[in-house]
Amino acid sequence: MDFLHRNGVLIIQHLQKDYRAYYTFLNFMSNVGDPRNIFFIYFPLCFQFNQTVGTKMIWVAVIGDWLNLIFKWILFGHRPYWWVQETQIYPNHSSPCLEQFPTTCETGPGMLVAEAFEHTPGIQTASLGTYLKTNLFLFLFAVGFYLLLRVLNIDLLWSVPIAKKWCANPDWIHIDTTPFAGLVRNLGVLFGLGFAINSEMFLLSCRGGNNYTLSFRLLCALTSLTILQLYHFLQIPTHEEHLFYVLSFCKSASIPLTVVAFIPYSVHMLMKQSGKKSQ
Repeated sequence: MDFLHRNGVLIIQHLQKDYRAYYTFLNFMSNVGDPRNIFFIYFPLCFQFNQTVGTKMIWVAVIGDWLNLIFKWILFGHRPYWWVQETQIYPNHSSPCLEQFPTTCETGPGMLVAEAFEHTPGIQTASLGTYLKTNLFLFLFAVGFYLLLRVLNIDLLWSVPIAKKWCANPDWIHIDTTPFAGLVRNLGVLFGLGFAINSEMFLLSCRGGNNYTLSFRLLCALTSLTILQLYHFLQIPTHEEHLFYVLSFCKSASIPLTVVAFIPYSVHMLMKQSGKKSQ
């Protein structure tokens, strides 16, 4: 692993030194690739124009991030900015100097795992029970695995104090980058999607004739993007960790409920009313 980390550090040094002029562009691309944009940008757009693709996108994001979490815990992956400070392979305190940014101070371990459901049938028509069982399994497995290793005296949250120790700016440390924060956020989104797809509001909007018109889909997509941007102003209190997780779950669950059920139903009713008035 030290070999991989060391070469990763060399690549980062090369980028920070030779591509500094492209900082704005690279930072923009980093934000575009932020996994949280899946829920706030890519999912609303995809779902309103293709419900199957949008649904699979959420499943891919949730299961992929869950596998990412489990493999992080198993492999104990380090992040470059703290690895160069903790490793012993650099003699005489000659560790490389890596420039830090707000996005580099995540408290979870490194590594990345991806998973896809492109050829998995029936996901877009899964029942609420399937969503609930999946949520329960993902939660119990992760918590059970965490508790099991704690019994073995292995602290899976080892990366949190190290991140706080070596981050250049303490203000860049956020509770929403901890491993359990990501787990709770993803479980909330999956629960909300299951509840929304099986809701009466979603079914009514699907039965409406306007559901297949371009104007209906465009209006739903634009309304979804606008409303979800307001979510960024909903700041969850971080002074109490358990309260933060509960509120984070609720906030995440409301995202697919808004995109899948509330907005299409509201637009459907508005277009239905305007259609009656024009007759």
